[in-house]
Amino acid sequence: MIRLLLTLLAIGLGILSFPPFHWHPLALVATIPLLIALREAPPRQAVGLGLLYGLGLFAGTLNWLAALFGSMAILLFFILAIFPTFFAVGTASLRESLGGKKWLPIAIGILWTGLEYFRGEWFTLRFPWITPGTALPPGYLTPFIGVYGVSLLVVTGAAAVAFRQFRFGAVLLAVVALASYLPAPPSPPGEFTIVAVQGEDVSFDDYLRLSRGAPDPVDAIVWPEYAVVPDIRTKPGRMASVRNLLADKEAALLTLGTRTDHDDGSWSNTAVTIGRDDILGTHFKNRPVHFFDDGEPGTEATAFETPLGTIATTICFDNDYGTVARQAVVNGAELFLVPSMDAAHWTARQHLQHAELARHRAAENGRWMVVASSSGLTQAIDPRGRRVASLPLFEPGVLVAKAGTNNQLTFYTRIGWLIGPTCTGLAVALLVLTSVLSRKERGLQSARRAD
Repeated sequence: MIRLLLTLLAIGLGILSFPPFHWHPLALVATIPLLIALREAPPRQAVGLGLLYGLGLFAGTLNWLAALFGSMAILLFFILAIFPTFFAVGTASLRESLGGKKWLPIAIGILWTGLEYFRGEWFTLRFPWITPGTALPPGYLTPFIGVYGVSLLVVTGAAAVAFRQFRFGAVLLAVVALASYLPAPPSPPGEFTIVAVQGEDVSFDDYLRLSRGAPDPVDAIVWPEYAVVPDIRTKPGRMASVRNLLADKEAALLTLGTRTDHDDGSWSNTAVTIGRDDILGTHFKNRPVHFFDDGEPGTEATAFETPLGTIATTICFDNDYGTVARQAVVNGAELFLVPSMDAAHWTARQHLQHAELARHRAAENGRWMVVASSSGLTQAIDPRGRRVASLPLFEPGVLVAKAGTNNQLTFYTRIGWLIGPTCTGLAVALLVLTSVLSRKERGLQSARRAD
């Protein structure tokens, strides 16, 4: 009964860590009750505790999935719960195999992070939402170790506390807390004025009207994902209207969401950047939304030259992942202009949870990011991951924000991103090790009984 109550407490703390509650300091301690419950639990009991934790956490935070998929959301919760179940069983096995080893909390942190990275970046149904690293706000650690590195430190610290290595655990959690909440110096002021238009189910003429209503001067304009369908490049009249808008506002470019129809009958969700005289660049969405008719996935995180510098126009779900945004920066991106779509019926909870992920991508790579979302959250984010401007959810509107470029690579972009895949490899090695040790122990016990 105590283990059940501890697991329920961990679920509650985890839910409160994420939007819409935003009690993110709880993320530092949210896994401690679960780990205490697993401290003495045999592997068979750990299966039930891990499954309960996963179902409770994901159903409690991602209940908006029911608005998209109906009863199928229950299946999705069970699929996501597989990973906490593996973690719980793996933790119980590590505890049995490693006993009182001082580095047991580190092994547990590696196991959690390895499974988290696999779920978010490599699994067939990649889904990087709802992790300790994304519950906490971007901080001093983010441009060095990213969200997966933060998750590693948080869960290692929580495991140390749960397994009675209190000093070690307190130090790790204090480091993460200070890095997350100590005030950071302001970013250099942005040199460009970016206009991001928010509007769902509005016409092409409405986007033009909202854009024209922005105060001058304007350097760039961003419209949401799927703002203009069919492909605007096949509509000379609409292309002329956009170029007239740019000329009237004396803006250098407009990035918008459209689609590209290919000769083989397939199509791609596309961000097109239109200059006054030419198409400056395109990007095909790398991460279409699961189970949606969202086009064929692109294979390149495109960055291209514009009058504002080298920009990337990653689309919506692309920025949920560490891989796509980082690759765009490696390819030269100095600024992100992001068309995005969050449908109003997906609920405010979904919008707020989604908006946090873009903040982490900006901070990991040290880039300004301006997001134009269909019904929110339209936002401007500085290179430290701070939201410097945003619009209210659901209402059509225009965000005017300053943003700039940066061509310096963070430690995360260069090396720190390797923490996630390294932990996945080490997690597999740890599970193999525990399996070998368990078999050896069973063999010794059988030999003793035979004697």
